[in-house]
Amino acid sequence: MTEPVVDRHYFKQHFPSSALNGKSLTPERMHGFDAIFDVWDKIVSYDALEWLAYELATAWHETGARMQPVREGFATTDKDAYDTVTKYCAKKGIYNYATRHPNGNSYYGRGYVQLTHGVNYKKMGKHLGMNDRLYDDPDAVLDPALGATILITGMMDGLFRPASGTLFDYFNGSSQRWFDARALINGDKNVKPKWAGGKKIGTIVGDYGKAFLTALKYQ
Repeated sequence: MTEPVVDRHYFKQHFPSSALNGKSLTPERMHGFDAIFDVWDKIVSYDALEWLAYELATAWHETGARMQPVREGFATTDKDAYDTVTKYCAKKGIYNYATRHPNGNSYYGRGYVQLTHGVNYKKMGKHLGMNDRLYDDPDAVLDPALGATILITGMMDGLFRPASGTLFDYFNGSSQRWFDARALINGDKNVKPKWAGGKKIGTIVGDYGKAFLTALKYQ
């Protein structure tokens, strides 16, 4: 039986700009969506569109609506990202997780979803059958195809925050927990950003997910 594929024409026609702060579907954003759809369409058994919708919502939020893999702080260079995280950690009085390892690499966040810490680069690489490639070359996470694989596999298999489960725990035959699913990525679902008009991050990302779901169907 042929696996279903996402109807990309339908997605373009029904892109939910009004629920995304009026942002439009630019060619650059569509390239990012296409990279995620390409990976999704090839993975057998990942069929629930709620899962895909929440993955898109996560990428939209984590990339600041760019829909391209980014360095933490939206830095354009490794040095800028390192400096940004170093200053942030000093301000917060916490361990500088950007501290370079003996191989010279810094493991600040990268990707459609922020893969952070050397141990997680190693764990994700091994899970994907890449051994230490991501640890040896962390900027590989900025490749759209690989970044999309990390986003989808990490959320489906519960690799980012294992204690919080997998997407199936939040979207299944008995429930759709749009607010709580944020726990798969970060423990900030109850945080209210200054720019959000009193909304919690769990609500913000969940609303993005619900909006994307309206633009998704299979061919």
